[in-house]
Amino acid sequence: MAAFTIRPATESDIPDLARLIVELYHAEVPGALSGARSGQERLIAYTLRANGAAALAHRYVVCDSQQRVIGTGMVQFADAPVFERAPRGTLVAALREIGIGPTLKLVAVVARTLFGVYRHADPQSALIHSVVVDPAARGQGAGFALMMALEAAIRQYGLPRARLQVLASNTGAQRLYRRLGYREIWRLTGWRARLGWPSLVMEKEVADAEGAVIGYSQQSVASPRQP
Repeated sequence: MAAFTIRPATESDIPDLARLIVELYHAEVPGALSGARSGQERLIAYTLRANGAAALAHRYVVCDSQQRVIGTGMVQFADAPVFERAPRGTLVAALREIGIGPTLKLVAVVARTLFGVYRHADPQSALIHSVVVDPAARGQGAGFALMMALEAAIRQYGLPRARLQVLASNTGAQRLYRRLGYREIWRLTGWRARLGWPSLVMEKEVADAEGAVIGYSQQSVASPRQP
């Protein structure tokens, strides 16, 4: 396994975070973002900055041996501020950065996703989300290392379980999560699945997991404050 460094995301990482999150949109919700790629990244960067501290709280980045950011992921704790994917001003920013047509398309896709939103309310678990690795860096263990670090953050917070939501069509991610010990506990069905994006929620017990990953450095992973 290649050597990676996992660390908390900082404001200076926002351009890299925006680039990676655009990749995530294209992989998981094809067609949601369109228009110039540079405009898409500026739009996502706007949403990150508009969230303030909530955009970076419990968000981590994985860096390669040259300290280039090649992946990111985030943990949502029940008692922490919620990261808003469309904070105030997003519509205006979208019109400015990607234009009218792509903005209308984005609004339609976002409206469809509302039918499949999983409401995480379990106080004994945390929700892992926005996990993505640069396509050029996949297959080298970066995603595995990042997931181990995110689970370690949940464990350090004092919670016994990790949850995540994944699109039903994203079978590659599901295979990775199952190899890591996740099991399906919820699936979007019925009319909401037909109108929205079919998805499922997976869960893993992390309280007794070792969380040790050979081949990456976690010295700079900050321990979250205990609740």
